[in-house]
Amino acid sequence: MQTEINRRSFLKTTVLVAGGFMLGREFLPVLRGAVDAAGPVALNAWIKITPDNWTTLVLSQAEMGQGIETTMSAIIADELGADWTLVRRENSPVGPAFQNPRIHWQFTGNAESIQSFHTYIRTLAAAAREMLTGAAAKKWGVSAASLRAENSHVLEPASGRKMSFGELAAAAALIAPPENPTLKPRESWKLVGRVNLPRVDVPAKVDGSAVFGIDVVVPEMVHAAVVFPHAIGAKVASFDAAEAKALPGVVDIVPLGDAIVAVAEKYWQAARALAAVKVTWTEPPAGNFDTATIDALYSDAFAQKPFEPVVHDGDPSAVISAAPAGKVLEVEYRSPWLAHAPLEPMNCTARIDGDRCTLWAPTQGQEMCQLVVALTLGIPKPNVTVNRTYLGGGFGRRLIADYAVLAALTARAVKRPVKLIWSREGDMRHSSYRPAFIQRARATLGSDGLPSALEVRLVAPTILKPVSPGPFPNPKIDPLCVETLDELPYGIENLHVGFNLLEVPIPTMVLRTTGAGPNLFFREALIDELAHQAGSDPYRYRRHLLKKKPGNERLLAVLDLAVEKSGFSKPRADGHFLGLACGHGFGTYFAQVVELSATPDLVIDLHRVVSAIDCGQVLDPGIASASIASGVVWALSYALSSELTFKGGGVAESNYDGFRILTLPETPSTETFFIDSNGPLGGIGEVGPLGIAPALTNAIFAATGKRLRTLPLKRHAGVKTGGVLNLS
Repeated sequence: MQTEINRRSFLKTTVLVAGGFMLGREFLPVLRGAVDAAGPVALNAWIKITPDNWTTLVLSQAEMGQGIETTMSAIIADELGADWTLVRRENSPVGPAFQNPRIHWQFTGNAESIQSFHTYIRTLAAAAREMLTGAAAKKWGVSAASLRAENSHVLEPASGRKMSFGELAAAAALIAPPENPTLKPRESWKLVGRVNLPRVDVPAKVDGSAVFGIDVVVPEMVHAAVVFPHAIGAKVASFDAAEAKALPGVVDIVPLGDAIVAVAEKYWQAARALAAVKVTWTEPPAGNFDTATIDALYSDAFAQKPFEPVVHDGDPSAVISAAPAGKVLEVEYRSPWLAHAPLEPMNCTARIDGDRCTLWAPTQGQEMCQLVVALTLGIPKPNVTVNRTYLGGGFGRRLIADYAVLAALTARAVKRPVKLIWSREGDMRHSSYRPAFIQRARATLGSDGLPSALEVRLVAPTILKPVSPGPFPNPKIDPLCVETLDELPYGIENLHVGFNLLEVPIPTMVLRTTGAGPNLFFREALIDELAHQAGSDPYRYRRHLLKKKPGNERLLAVLDLAVEKSGFSKPRADGHFLGLACGHGFGTYFAQVVELSATPDLVIDLHRVVSAIDCGQVLDPGIASASIASGVVWALSYALSSELTFKGGGVAESNYDGFRILTLPETPSTETFFIDSNGPLGGIGEVGPLGIAPALTNAIFAATGKRLRTLPLKRHAGVKTGGVLNLS
């Protein structure tokens, strides 16, 4: 279903929201005399109330399936005292009031939404609540302390009097917001952490009324399809569009540097016209490289280039050199190049009005879109309006703004609003990618069987730079690339971690789990290898190592819980084998167990995945469980069968047939258990995948005695799966 956005109603809505903008981070009231008692009243940038007692929440974070629209709304509604059935939601514009309070940049990613916004939005809601109770206190001539707000009303328990938020909003907006409003104690929450709220985005997604970027329609809009060169870095050399322009419905053919865009009245007309354009491309700057070329760059980095120290404790090199022959374990682990491959391909609708640009985009990076499009068009940043829609998957890909830039440039060229949609092939082959990670390590064990020394060298290109607004503290170290290796939870006295920031001719960036995913694959599989070398149980071995370092109480607790719930340490007679991994990432502690059966020649059946999670407080058990489960499935896809290869200077894979993801019948059962430690809030969205790859390969070793150190597992000769799962 397509939803038409009427220009007049859109402008009216924008004005209403703008009336409630906060300046900086102060809880500024609406200007005196600006309150329209017949319309929505903004108590601050996030909260508006109408006379008929509806509360509208203006939300900063992008809903891309992770449930943030529901959880963030519940946090605000609980603190405000709003009736959940009288709450509506809007997506925020770009503005200081909606920036991440920790880093002052507006985006959705890195499992930041709850961690960074929880206290901030509760404080906003508490301030609005005290403004409402203050307005009622003035009307009744009583102390505000004698009143309470609940179910979208302010009540005076002593007299039984009450007034609705709608009746009080206009007066409340004229009250100066309190500087330090009192937050409700946790035990008084009615929604957050108490119930599994139905996801507020689900009904519209089921009935088809939800507006994703690809659904947007604006008046006078045309459609655009785009083609890119196969080789990365190539540009348009020449093109012949005569045949394409003669086709019905075609508006124009627009060359844009490394792309040819066909514009037509309908998308199918644009796609057909694009196929008729005869285009030649320049030679790519890096030549027609292939997978072997890129692999050689990694090998050269290990052989020739110095490594920047990330961690250095003791003298691991000396300890390893002094170890007896045959007592040094040397390993190499590899994680592949990956595409984000969201189900909704890149798209954006753009309209140019003089020196102003309006965008409708499924974006994780509203502020990045605004900034980059403004710079590209040469107009002031505030002149770019970004309307965020639902996202059909993101995984980090939609943090950057290349698709918005193309849409804006095309709209300027044809002087009409344009909805530009990338094909699946364009989405896969013309993107930015999570690069391959390679870790090489040497380790030796002491007389107690625990590692006495460990040396790690990691090679990877940057993943943070394309999305970071600022420089690295150390320009030779990408902090996201070394995650979970820069601070090991295990007590190892002699430890060295070195990093080499590799330059490659391929655009790179973050992908769900950032560097923690590939590094945990290496780290947690290596710990299993050391446990086996020591003749120890992988669970007890981890416990010994974790206890050698203080501050691991929460990690030990999730480890114990995962082992208990999975039956990891119990004898089994069913031919099933279990693999274990644990760690800390995105503010959350986790342990995960994969249960499978496998034959000696590596025919594998997946049966169950058990996750134990401590994210401090579970704000919505249902949404949190679903997020962990979805992360498990996502990680199994990448561990088993997803990878990118290169040919002719570009990406070889072009669709899901070559970049394989799991389907529902292939998915094992998942069980998730939470520990509510009341610790600092951690993220959930990036945590579900973290331990899956190492737990999977550790389970395969338990079943077959074979160590698989390279992902995806389809690379290993002989790996097949039973049932319906097929890695080929």
